[in-house]
Amino acid sequence: MRISAADLQRIVRTVWSTQLGLELETADADGIAARLRAGDTAVVKIHFVGGFTGRLEQRCSPHVSLCAAAAAFAASGTDLGTSDIRDTVAEIAHMTAGNLKSVLPGGCEVAKAGLPVDEEDGGTVVARAGFTFEGEPLVVDVIQTA
Repeated sequence: MRISAADLQRIVRTVWSTQLGLELETADADGIAARLRAGDTAVVKIHFVGGFTGRLEQRCSPHVSLCAAAAAFAASGTDLGTSDIRDTVAEIAHMTAGNLKSVLPGGCEVAKAGLPVDEEDGGTVVARAGFTFEGEPLVVDVIQTA
């Protein structure tokens, strides 16, 4: 199974554009990934089960997270709480994962909350897409674990 970086880029850009009205700029994925520091980065992991076993990992800078939440809530950054920002970034990652099912092997499902999933960070990156928004980094990986 091979998902292309172009498919992943298209899906991520479409979700961010249609759901938030934010236009992402495509960037060198490995370079963008290297810019993200673990302590400052909003990370969301969405697990897949069935025809594809693995996860989507979305990582972005605090600025990108704040801009996403501001767009989602039609609010200024100062009106948003930590949970608003966290929930927005998680919801966008879930939407991206749901759209990815169309290019993953049949029978693939997004793991529902409460299902046991492997929380370890192992696996192989099978697709990576890098972006910037207002010069700040966002990277999305699809990682196969089995």
